[in-house]
Amino acid sequence: MKISKLFTKLAVIGLVSTGAVSSATAVHATTTVNVAAPNGNPAYIVNTDNGPEGYYGELIKKIDQDLPQYKFKTTFTSQNAVFSGLQSSKYDVALNNSWYNKQRFQTYYHTRAVGLDDLRLVYNKSGKKASSLDDVAKKNLKLVPVSTDDARYSVLEDYNKSHSKKLNLKAIGDQSSADALAQVANGKYDVALYPYAAYKQVANSKNGKKLTVSKSIDQRSAYLLLHKDAKNKKLTRALNKEIKKLYDNGYLEKLTKKYLYENTFALPGAKKNYNAEFNK
Repeated sequence: MKISKLFTKLAVIGLVSTGAVSSATAVHATTTVNVAAPNGNPAYIVNTDNGPEGYYGELIKKIDQDLPQYKFKTTFTSQNAVFSGLQSSKYDVALNNSWYNKQRFQTYYHTRAVGLDDLRLVYNKSGKKASSLDDVAKKNLKLVPVSTDDARYSVLEDYNKSHSKKLNLKAIGDQSSADALAQVANGKYDVALYPYAAYKQVANSKNGKKLTVSKSIDQRSAYLLLHKDAKNKKLTRALNKEIKKLYDNGYLEKLTKKYLYENTFALPGAKKNYNAEFNK
């Protein structure tokens, strides 16, 4: 009798212990988030032996640290593959500095803005000058082709939709900013549209020394895009809460100064332009 009671007592303890372990496991369970990033732009995102680096590399590590319920796994791939993978659900999040685009905001979930870009026109010091997109259109300057998957394409396309004098806009496949700006330096094209950080990365190179930039012509907020499903709807809410915290406590401004060669949050109009399209 005593032995049977002992076994019963041990069995109860075992059930309690098992329940405790299961409960603990549930508390510490994590959801893997598959993140896609285009490689080769050190200011924004680049693959290193220490994982992703640059503005978004440091940001995603910070988010991974602050949201223990998620494990963010970053895969580097081409720009085109980022979006095809995001649409097919191969990836949950695109880490590629996406500006507002009506179709994309309808196709994917989007977070609050994770950064603010300063747009400039880059041209050859000894070539034709441009201080605005109006200049580019009116002077019929040859514009470096842009990938249709690149956020800059939408900016240029929107300009053409709202102006009678059009930009000479051509599409192209994936191309690095260094290669594109080299084409301006060697005279193949007259001008390129890029965030200031893209120019600064090549400014001291052989080709970069032939180039200069206009003053700021626009500012664009950058958002994270997510594949639409129930899991990522919940993830989007968690990311929005985290991103707001990182903006309010100055972390995004710190990253901007560290990687983007200037404090875009201090530019005229920055408060109005940051997160401007979030509710669209």
